[in-house]
Amino acid sequence: MPMIKISENNLTNEKANKERMKYDEKMEKEENIKYTDDMKQTYNGQDLLKPKNDVVFQTLFTRGSEYVTKSMIEDIIKIDIHKIDLDKSKDLLNDNARNKNGRLDIRAILNGNIDCDVEMQLVPHEKMIERFLYYWAKMYTANLKEGENYRELKKSISIIVLDAEIPLLKRIPKSYTKWEIREAEYQEEVLTDHFEMHIISLPEAIKEYDKNKDDKVLQWMMFLNDPESVEVAEIMKKNKAIKEANKKLYEISQDEALRRQALNEEIARMDEEQRMYDATQKGINQGKVEGIKQGKAEMIKQLASMKMDEKQIAMAANMTEDEVRKIINKNKDKNL
Repeated sequence: MPMIKISENNLTNEKANKERMKYDEKMEKEENIKYTDDMKQTYNGQDLLKPKNDVVFQTLFTRGSEYVTKSMIEDIIKIDIHKIDLDKSKDLLNDNARNKNGRLDIRAILNGNIDCDVEMQLVPHEKMIERFLYYWAKMYTANLKEGENYRELKKSISIIVLDAEIPLLKRIPKSYTKWEIREAEYQEEVLTDHFEMHIISLPEAIKEYDKNKDDKVLQWMMFLNDPESVEVAEIMKKNKAIKEANKKLYEISQDEALRRQALNEEIARMDEEQRMYDATQKGINQGKVEGIKQGKAEMIKQLASMKMDEKQIAMAANMTEDEVRKIINKNKDKNL
């Protein structure tokens, strides 16, 4: 049996590889220690800014690392992005002053030919979906200047992260959905690939995470919801993009001007939620009052049909005789 001869070159290469691996591990460990020490030194006991805040979200994904933004969008829309251009102007301008202009949280051009916007929606409202469609349409038509051919229109993708549970997604057993335009009967037929909308329910994603901890979309949602959680610390060990996003978040959290802007945005959001709550309560109270009035009117109608006199009806309804008479006469007019 021939002897296997190990050359000195092979031994040298093997030794070099082991040394390189040890060096890489050492550098990563030192980098992690430095990262942790830097956080302790610069954090100064201040709360870490919340990525869900509109101001923080925009800053983190437009002023931070393009790698972070690219990674998040790639994980959500499931395409390889070899080039990303972050549009600094997020206003969807329209020459018609009567039209409502929109403002996006993040606007990016992917691979030179796809428009993409990302929005964080904190305050839900009745016409949310219509608003999302409106913003998508503004982004899509913004590509076409007067006199240009329709060939200039680009595929446009909207990504919406909702910090709410909405009835639409309650009927679908997953936290994030992709929407296209398809033929009603032949669902495999797509009218155009120019329209694409991804809607993610953040609360549902948090619930779903325990069942699928390797899902990168769910990992991003965990980070957006609470970057200081134990779960996110574990996620950062295997997801380099989220680890980088967390570093950038610590950096921008030291910006006092940004902290003031974020606080003002949070106060405005809370004020809006209070206004919506007050309006809802007012509507409920008005409904109760109208319900009582309608109930009394129906009772008066029934008593009058039984030939009871107006004085007796007024006593039963706890109303004046004039009020009872008006209701009876109004009912008579309707029946003429």
